[in-house]
Amino acid sequence: MSSGDVTRRTPDAAAQKAFDQTTRVLDALPRAVVVLDRHGVIVGWNRQAETVYGWTSGDVVGRLIGSVIRPPADARESAEVLDTVLGGSQWDGDLRVLRRDGTPIRVYALVAPLRDDDGRVVGVVAAADEVTDLRRVEKRTAELTEHLNLALAAGQLGTWRWDATTGKVTWDEQLERIFGLAPGSFDGTFETWVSLLHPDDRDEVLAAVDRATVEQSSYQVDHRVVWPDGTIRWLQGRGNVTFDESGNVTGTIGCTGDITERKHTELHTEKRADAAAAWAQYEFLERERLQFLVGLTDASISAETHKEFMEAVTHAAVPRLGDWCSLHFIPEPSGAVERYVAHSDASKVAWANELSERYPYDPRARTGVPAVIRSGRTEFIPRVDQAMIDEAIEQSPIEEDAARAIVDALSLTSVITVPLMSKRGVIGAMQFVSAESEREYGEEDVALAQAAAGRIAAALENLWLTDQHRNISATLQRSLLPPEVPEIPGVEVAVRYWPAGGVSEVGGDFYDVFPLDPSAWAVVIGDVCGTGPDAAAVTGIARHTLRAASRHGHDHSTVLEWINEAVGRSGRHLFCTACYATLRHSGDGRFRFACGAAGHPLPIVVRANGRATTLGRPGTLLGVFDAIDVDTAETELEPGDVVILYTDGITDLPEPHGMSDDQTLAFMREAARGASAEEIADDVRLRLASRLPIEQRADDIALVVLRCSP
Repeated sequence: MSSGDVTRRTPDAAAQKAFDQTTRVLDALPRAVVVLDRHGVIVGWNRQAETVYGWTSGDVVGRLIGSVIRPPADARESAEVLDTVLGGSQWDGDLRVLRRDGTPIRVYALVAPLRDDDGRVVGVVAAADEVTDLRRVEKRTAELTEHLNLALAAGQLGTWRWDATTGKVTWDEQLERIFGLAPGSFDGTFETWVSLLHPDDRDEVLAAVDRATVEQSSYQVDHRVVWPDGTIRWLQGRGNVTFDESGNVTGTIGCTGDITERKHTELHTEKRADAAAAWAQYEFLERERLQFLVGLTDASISAETHKEFMEAVTHAAVPRLGDWCSLHFIPEPSGAVERYVAHSDASKVAWANELSERYPYDPRARTGVPAVIRSGRTEFIPRVDQAMIDEAIEQSPIEEDAARAIVDALSLTSVITVPLMSKRGVIGAMQFVSAESEREYGEEDVALAQAAAGRIAAALENLWLTDQHRNISATLQRSLLPPEVPEIPGVEVAVRYWPAGGVSEVGGDFYDVFPLDPSAWAVVIGDVCGTGPDAAAVTGIARHTLRAASRHGHDHSTVLEWINEAVGRSGRHLFCTACYATLRHSGDGRFRFACGAAGHPLPIVVRANGRATTLGRPGTLLGVFDAIDVDTAETELEPGDVVILYTDGITDLPEPHGMSDDQTLAFMREAARGASAEEIADDVRLRLASRLPIEQRADDIALVVLRCSP
């Protein structure tokens, strides 16, 4: 019989009769019922069969079952089932078939013989339910169960369940092994589980379970257990609360794994991390200390004055070595104390300075900076406690409430005060204070503070001595220059003197402007070689000699000859360059300018139209030879003309800072565009600084600018 035969046939009368007797009953059944005769011809087809297979009863009765309910592959399985049942046996199981629209489905069928009144097998009755979705879910469930079991095995996890109603606890064998028990030996009681928990962890674990039960949430807890043989192991338990249909808590369920090795690794790692952190902190502090010492060196090199050094040193210590740092210096025995304080917050520094003015330094104070300066001994307070604060307030001359307010605002934690010692004894003290950071100083910090104090004291005193020397030199230098420059009607005069940067010795550059008679004035600029007292002495000799000779009415050459003789006979073995010029009013806003140069840069004349030239020719240096050769040159100055006299500190520099004669002319021509003599002098300085800052130059500069009023 072909499964594809769609020819309708008349079913066997016996099978048809047997089916007809039960038609109404079968339609009432929830299962798809199909009745066949012995040849596989469909005799009956109830309503549920129409739903499951997609065929109506009228479509299929009289057709072979194989032409209606087709298997997706071959028909051997269906034929074997039919033969079994026709042989008088019952069969049940899953069958894969195609619906009318070709959709494959899976049905669970119970197939039994259909017998007549005499008990003979006259057909087959098949009752089936579609189980496609059910089998899919069952397969997924089986796969998940398998995956779960594999995961539990791979993770060596044991599972448990606690029934809150009965109090029974169920463990699998893996969980028993994790707790150190033999398989099957756990008695299933909550009390036994609790007894296995480590005493130090028991309360924490029970609290976690109780909290999850109350909050109806999951939980995770790491804890230790004690095996029956005394072995201590670390476990990690993860659980969830279970509920009934009404949302009531019915217990907990979860899994537990042994994390002993991981925990030991973590603890070891934590110890190593703590050790590494401690070492890193040590290295950080050492680096901070080293940077502070380097900062001291930089400060001593870069600071030009002792006050700049005090500022740089205290700032280098904040916040590396403290929240506050103050430096107290006594320049001279029994002298006033100079003080500088630093903090990262500028407003607090202002507050500290205000307090210092309100409550002056008390040299008789029993503690702190005054005590350290008197005794020359370090004062170290590792931890400022309340007793120390109360004692300090009691001894303070400040009113108690004010003193307590100050102390509270400072929030002192730890204090180091070290003396500054030099060859002449204690010259001050340095104080490091920890406050907001709450850092507590140690002995290594004290050692660093003492080492720093040794460096600071020597550098501070040396810089102070240099400052004193510089002040003396500056005073002497001012005495070698005219205290004021006379006014010349119709001529603007601007003078400048810029000492060499970093040089504390008095220089040899000088200038002078003074009247010769009501209509004539002398203008002088010169440069004595070298610096120091000898140069100052020669400068004074040259200036006074020049004034005396010029007021005797001598001409330019004779005035310079007088200077040559005076310098040569000074016994200082120094030489000098000079330019002596006179300015005489010639009427109508014009002036007659005459000059003689003795080894000195020639004056530069810049006309109102911008043309620039030098005037005269260089002559012989002064103080070297008995006789000198100098010429006098003259020119008429018109309104708007400018004359610039200068010393060689402007030009005599190594490349690229120095200037040739042509470059100097161009330089002065540009500067002479200023609207006044003062503006021209200021512009010269700005232009010089752009080539090389004045502070970095090794030679002094003197400058005289004359400008005929337009």
